[in-house]
Amino acid sequence: MSRLKSLSIKTSALLFAIGSAATITSAQQPPAPGSRYDVTNYRIEVQLTPEQHTLRAGADVTFVPQEATRSVVFELNGSLHVDSIERDGHALTGFVQDAVGAGSMGPNVRIDLGDVMPAARPVTLRIRWSGALTSPEGGPLATKRLAYVGPEGSYLMYAARWFPFHDYAADRATSDITVIVPTGMQVGGISDETVVPQVDKTGTTRFHFVNKQPALIGNFIAGTYVTKSVRFGKYELQFFVKPGSEHRIPNYGELMGHALEFYTNEYGGPAFGSRFVIAQTDDEAIEAYSGPGMLFLASKFFDAARQAPEERLQREVAYQWWGQTVGLKSFDDAWVSQGLAEWSAFALRESSLTGALLDSAQREEQERALTFEQTSSIVRAPAALDDQSAAYQSIVFYKGAMVFRMLRETLGREQFNQVLRKFLDQFRNKNAGIDDFERIATQVAGRNMRYFFAQWVEGTGVPEFSVDYQIIRTRGGKFRTRGTVRQNFENLHMPVELTLHSEGDSQTKVLYLDGKSEDFDFESNGQPIAAEVDPNDKILRMSDDLKVSIVARRGIELFHDGQYAEAQQQLETALKLDRNNAWVYYNLGLIYFEQKNWQLALDNFQAALDAVSSKPGWIDTWAHIKRGNAYDAKGDRNKAVFEYNKALQAGSNYDNAQATAKKFINTPYDPKAIAEQAQNSPGYN
Repeated sequence: MSRLKSLSIKTSALLFAIGSAATITSAQQPPAPGSRYDVTNYRIEVQLTPEQHTLRAGADVTFVPQEATRSVVFELNGSLHVDSIERDGHALTGFVQDAVGAGSMGPNVRIDLGDVMPAARPVTLRIRWSGALTSPEGGPLATKRLAYVGPEGSYLMYAARWFPFHDYAADRATSDITVIVPTGMQVGGISDETVVPQVDKTGTTRFHFVNKQPALIGNFIAGTYVTKSVRFGKYELQFFVKPGSEHRIPNYGELMGHALEFYTNEYGGPAFGSRFVIAQTDDEAIEAYSGPGMLFLASKFFDAARQAPEERLQREVAYQWWGQTVGLKSFDDAWVSQGLAEWSAFALRESSLTGALLDSAQREEQERALTFEQTSSIVRAPAALDDQSAAYQSIVFYKGAMVFRMLRETLGREQFNQVLRKFLDQFRNKNAGIDDFERIATQVAGRNMRYFFAQWVEGTGVPEFSVDYQIIRTRGGKFRTRGTVRQNFENLHMPVELTLHSEGDSQTKVLYLDGKSEDFDFESNGQPIAAEVDPNDKILRMSDDLKVSIVARRGIELFHDGQYAEAQQQLETALKLDRNNAWVYYNLGLIYFEQKNWQLALDNFQAALDAVSSKPGWIDTWAHIKRGNAYDAKGDRNKAVFEYNKALQAGSNYDNAQATAKKFINTPYDPKAIAEQAQNSPGYN
C-alpha cells in the first residue's frame, strides 16, 4: 500500500484530523515487500511514567497476510525502541528498526517471521517497545507533537505511530488496550465497555478500553484533568481540560452538541455511538486531531482572550462521519473526508444564517474555493501539495465543499441527501474512495455522473458568465426583459439562478444550462436595473469582482504564512484592480502593522475608512481599533483614545470589537507584549 505521509490531521486530519492537516504529503509508492497484510486485533498494555516522559508497552498484534510472506513491516515512531519480538513463544531476532525512515516509508521495523507465513492464515506477534516522547522527533510532523508523555498532561494520538501499525488511516482493527498511569491521574478514551479504574498497590491505576468494531485505535489523554460531562440530546460530551480552562466547556458543549445532532439528522448516526470525548492537549501539539469518538484540541482553543473558533469546531465534529465512520482507501481520496467535512460544517451554518450573514458566508466560501483553484485539481492535490499549505486547504477543503454544494444543486436536495446517507450506510466502518462516491451518485441520480466528477474533481478551471438582454415596454405599462445567459464552459449541465433587479422589485428564475447559452424572459412592474447570474454564489465561477477578492485573499493567506513581501505584492495587485476596496486596504494595513511600520499601517487603515465601495460593517470599527493600536505603539495616547472612542461609535461588535476597544481605552496597546501581539484582528477570514 502507499505510504501516507500527508494528512490533514487538522481537525483536521486527520484523517482525520484534521484539522486540521499536516505535512504528512501523500506519495504513491509501489507496495513494499511485507506490506500486504491486514491487522485484525491489538491487545496492548502501555505504562506511562510522566515524570520521566517515558512509555513502556507490550502488544499482541494479530494480522492476516494477503499473500505468502516471510517478513512484515510495521511503522513505529522513531523515538521508540523495539525491545523484543516473539511468535508462538519463540523470540524473533531477525528484525531491523529504522528510526529515521529512509525510502518510501517513515520510521519502521522490518520483522523476519522465521518461516514463510501462508496467505489468509492469522499470525500473532508479541512486540515490546519503550522510549521517551517529549518532542516531534520521530513523529510524522517536524514541528508539532502528536504524542507526549509528561507531568503537565500526556496524550497519545493514532497518527503519532506510538504503537506498531501499517497502512496509515486505512487498516482498522479491534483492540483491547490497558493504560497504566500513576494513581490520581485520569485517562480518557473511547471504549465499547465501561471503563472502571483499577488501583494497584504499586501506586498505579489501570484503565481498560475495548473496541469491538474495527477502528483507527490508540487515542488517549492522561493526566490530572478537570473532567466534566455535558448532555446534549442523545449525546454525552465528556471534557478533559486543564484547571482554568473550564470556562469553555458550556459553550463548546452546546456548539459541538448542536453539530452532532445536525449531522445525525442529516446523515444518520456516527460509528462512535453517543459518547464524545474532547481532550485538551497543549500548544506544542497539532491544533486539532480527531479519532473515533474523540477530539484533541490545543490549549489555544481554551484561551479566554480568543474568540471560539466555531466554524473550525463544526468541521472537526464532522470528521466523525467523514473520516471515522467512513474511512479512506488512501489519502488521495481526502476529498470525501475533508471536503465533505467542510461541506457539512457549511451546511450547518447555512441552516441557521439569514440575510446579509448568509450572503457573506456564501461569498466567503466561494472566494476561498477559488483562491488557488488553478494550482491543482482536487484529486491531484493530496499527491501534489503539502497539506499544511494554503493552496491544499483552498482546493480540498473549500473548493471541495463547493463541489458538494454544486452536486446538491445538480441533483436536488432530496437526491443529494440520499447520496450522502447511502454512502454512509454502505461504507460504515469500511474504507471508501472517490470512485465509490461517484458510483453511488450515479446510482441515485439514475444517470451517468462521470461528466460532473471529471470536470469538478479531476479537472481545473471554472466558468465565466455574461448576460445580454433587451428591455421592452409593454402596452400594459410593464417591462419585458428578454435576453441570453452565456458561459464559456463545456458541458456545465446544471441549474443556474438568474436574478433581475428592478426598481422596487427583484425576481429570480432558475435556468438549466445544458450548453453554452440559455435564453430568459422576465416581466416586471419596475424599470429593470441589472441582471445578476448566480446571486447566491452557488457555483464556482469567475467574475470581475471575484478576481479582485481572489487576489486579495491569496495575499492574506501568504500573510498567514509569514510571507509578508509576497502578501503585500498580492494586495497591491488587488488595489490596481479596485482602488476603492476597503477590505484590501484593511488587510494591507494589517501587514504593515505586523511589520511595525506604524505610519503605513495608519495610512491604509484610514484608506479603508475612506473607501467608498461596499464593505463589511465591521471594517470601520476594527480599522479605528487598529489605528488606535498604531498610535499607542507610537506613544501618542491622545490620538489612540480618540480612535478607540470612534470604534465604539461605529458600533459593530464583530469579533468582540466593543470589548476590545474598551480594553484599550483603559490600558494602552503594548506592541512588546506577547498577548497583544496575538490579538486577533478580523479581515483575513
